[in-house]
Amino acid sequence: MTDNARRRSRERLEERERGILDAATKLFATAGFHATSTRKIAAAAGVSEGTVFHYFGSKNELMLGILDRFYNEVLNPRAAEILDTVMDTRSRLREFALHHVAALSADNALMLRLLQVYVGVELEVVGQDQLSSLRPLNRRYVGHLDRAVREGIERGDLRSNLQVRPLRDLFFGTLEYGMRTHLYHHGNEGMEDYVDALLVPIWEGLHDNDRPNSDAELLTERLEKVSQRLERSVDTLEDR
Repeated sequence: MTDNARRRSRERLEERERGILDAATKLFATAGFHATSTRKIAAAAGVSEGTVFHYFGSKNELMLGILDRFYNEVLNPRAAEILDTVMDTRSRLREFALHHVAALSADNALMLRLLQVYVGVELEVVGQDQLSSLRPLNRRYVGHLDRAVREGIERGDLRSNLQVRPLRDLFFGTLEYGMRTHLYHHGNEGMEDYVDALLVPIWEGLHDNDRPNSDAELLTERLEKVSQRLERSVDTLEDR
């Protein structure tokens, strides 16, 4: 077999696998995991049921394949690029929020519905041992948010007593619930503005409201503190 023939064969196999995953994603999200048979998935993908089992040994493996693909999509270079190029903490959180929402809403929120069902109701279907393959991907993804929070605390942009794990739930939970609501009423139109609105109360709870927000105000505050220390030093010298 020539190199071109091998490449075409590989491309056909990958295309067939994508078709099966796409069909399973839509059916799981709309009809539910239990109500969807591999026969229905095969029919939607235009392949035989045996072909489905050739690629994926069970519905559980199909679900894991879908989630694995989702994580690899959201873990594209953009997620890390945000942290490397955007320095302002609030802007970082906004860009990461928009990245997350864009990934979830790319297929008319089917992935969001799928994740909601899978994590909230169907967790027992797969089992903890099989979920272990997804945990490193999840940790890597949420690690971007963790880094933004840690560096925000170090810079004084965020409160020093923040706990990262509850913050993850607040951040992702707010975005996913809010996105679902917005998609239901308005579709993707105005999604960016709605994300901004969702982030306002989150941000208000994360940073010290008594601290200045702009770089100019921070510089002014620091200069005032230096000036006060100098004045105290001068007073001390004059008293001697």
